[in-house]
Amino acid sequence: MQNKIKLRGNLAVIIMQNFEKYLNPIYKDIEEISNFKDLIPDTELSKEEYPNLIKVTNITKSKLLILLNNLKRLEEQLERQIEEIDAETDSDEKKAARAVYNKILTEIEIIVGRINNELVTFDSPYFGKILFTPYDTKRDIKIYIGKFALIDKETQIPLITDWRSPIANIYYQNTGPQVDVSFQAPIGIRRGDLKQKRQFQISRARIQGIYDAKSGNVAADEFLLSQLEHRIGKKLQDIVSTIQTQQNEIIREEINHPVVIQGVAGSGKTTILLHRLAYLFYTYPKLINESNSLIIASNQMFIDYVSDVLPNLGVRKGEIMTYLFWAKKVLGWGDFFTISLEKESLPIKKLKGSKQFIDILNRYYEQFEKKILENLPTSLSDKISLRYYQLKEEFKDIDMVERISLAIEYAYAQGRFSKYKQGEIRINTEEIEGKKAKVLAYVRKETDIYQLYKNLFKTKLVNDEISTYSLQGLKHNGRIRTLRIEDLAPIVYLHFKVYGTKLSERQYIMIDEAQDMSLIQLFTLSQIAKNGNITIAGDLAQSIIPPFYLESWDEVFEILDLNSKNKYTYHQLQKCYRTTEEIVNFGNKIFKEHFPKSYQLPEAVLRHGEKVSIFEFNQDFINIQNSDLKKVINTIKDYFNKGSITCAILARNKEHAKKIFAFLKPYEKDIGREIIDFSENNYKTGLLILPIDLAKGLEFDSIIIADVNSNYYSNDTLSLKLLYVGITRALHRLCIITKKNDKFSEKFSN
Repeated sequence: MQNKIKLRGNLAVIIMQNFEKYLNPIYKDIEEISNFKDLIPDTELSKEEYPNLIKVTNITKSKLLILLNNLKRLEEQLERQIEEIDAETDSDEKKAARAVYNKILTEIEIIVGRINNELVTFDSPYFGKILFTPYDTKRDIKIYIGKFALIDKETQIPLITDWRSPIANIYYQNTGPQVDVSFQAPIGIRRGDLKQKRQFQISRARIQGIYDAKSGNVAADEFLLSQLEHRIGKKLQDIVSTIQTQQNEIIREEINHPVVIQGVAGSGKTTILLHRLAYLFYTYPKLINESNSLIIASNQMFIDYVSDVLPNLGVRKGEIMTYLFWAKKVLGWGDFFTISLEKESLPIKKLKGSKQFIDILNRYYEQFEKKILENLPTSLSDKISLRYYQLKEEFKDIDMVERISLAIEYAYAQGRFSKYKQGEIRINTEEIEGKKAKVLAYVRKETDIYQLYKNLFKTKLVNDEISTYSLQGLKHNGRIRTLRIEDLAPIVYLHFKVYGTKLSERQYIMIDEAQDMSLIQLFTLSQIAKNGNITIAGDLAQSIIPPFYLESWDEVFEILDLNSKNKYTYHQLQKCYRTTEEIVNFGNKIFKEHFPKSYQLPEAVLRHGEKVSIFEFNQDFINIQNSDLKKVINTIKDYFNKGSITCAILARNKEHAKKIFAFLKPYEKDIGREIIDFSENNYKTGLLILPIDLAKGLEFDSIIIADVNSNYYSNDTLSLKLLYVGITRALHRLCIITKKNDKFSEKFSN
């Protein structure tokens, strides 16, 4: 028995270890960080600011110790509960014990989240300070701004103000001291003078830098440039300390209308989306719930890349997934529905993502609707049909299946009433219910979405070529059903037509990298955005995944107008904060002639770095030898020695990436870093080798683009856009590997 209990106790330890791995590692250093005994401020400004920082750190430490003690207490309770579950023999008692166990797990999850929030405050409690003098009181108000608010329990005075609060807007909307500024307070608009905007770099409760901002050009912002220059790390980080004025305006847009963002590479589209979501949860807690939000991302590696941002902002329950995963979830399709790996037809694929195909689906649905009502297995089909169309006219939000069900109930109830009026007292209720069940069974069979979509290609609404191709992809093999990837969104569209959107509705939806989504994908997502609560971000210059990519936002605006009662707002971001001026200018020089005249090229924030390196070899990358290979290996080593944590070699496609990985893997010891294959789907430190399309939305400290030559790239728009995406992934350093005497090497040398 003792061994058994010990085993169960070990289980509790394992569970707690799994929770603790999500804790910020600095929780182990609380005592060390909070010890200011030997601290000597090195400047007058830091001497002025440290008393407040020490006070905040000590308060946060006290809160942390209480929370960590609570976590320990819950751990002990969990261990006892595991033992109780193990000891119970009565099924009801065991069930009750398990309910308590699950409750404890929920409490642990909540407290781990609270601890992490406090650890963020403990490590870097605030990043900004404003001195604001309201006109109504004429008394200076000193406000420190951080990720999370902190209240002094003794005085009830705010020591730190949350970055999402209304008064923090003054910090973001002004580059420095300014007369007559305002913010929207609960009591109305308050006006006054901003006398000081101070910015801090704080880590492990120590001031690393203090900057007094001056009004003027954002490009000359010393604090911003410092943050960008030192931006080295594994994953995407929050930008609460450096949110710029235009970014702030988008983040703080009101709810209940669509928002569209066209942003150049490195303009902060992704971070804006994530910060906007955090802002909305804070500002509208009764209207938007974390667990009922949805973020659509391009691929699993991108999801891993952004996975730390929302938790760092205190958001832990928002769902983030690809369109494929979301669509299968909506349809309730598990492992029995698979995507066909057969060669695809790009023209047909493009059609199935277009407005033209939406029109085809609408015509098909109308035909199907009429047919199913005409063929109902009952003599009451005319009455059911009449009532169905009455309901359709009066209650537009009711879905097709619900309308049919209500119409059936109405028709049979009306029939029973007629019999009563005719004097029939004995009515066979069982017989009537049987007839209704038969009709409903027919409806269920006919509204099987997979078969319904398959039947579309047996009509004359699409030509024979498209029908033949589609039916080859829509196959049954036992329980396994196969479909092509481009069929998924149209199937979801039909599903919403038949079953409605109520069960799939989300309080807020964010879509990133929208330029590579089809119109019908965006349409289905906008259908489930409650009150038009959807933000869509993309860059038309980075449309690289044929054939779905958007060529303009106009059709997107049309579908938003169809699915939302309120007008959309549109924002265009031009400043690139990611990369250096040298890299931005390099990309612009090469591609400016190939972008539409309406497209505005990125504007680099005035941050300088190394010149772009161009390597010209006689062979393709996997065939280089001796001095050329040594040159590449030394370059990679040099990048890491200069502080790079993440480095990537970008290939033309997956096959190309696999070849480069196989070629370089034996030289892992020479490079001194792990070489990682893209199929791991993790954004890891080391040297990652991946195709350019999977690098979309990501960024790396250093980038090498391999084989930029005529063997892999053409002088067409798609190839040039791919290269543009690759170039703009680099934070600090970029190297292009091309071939001697190739048209691309000539392009780079000009």
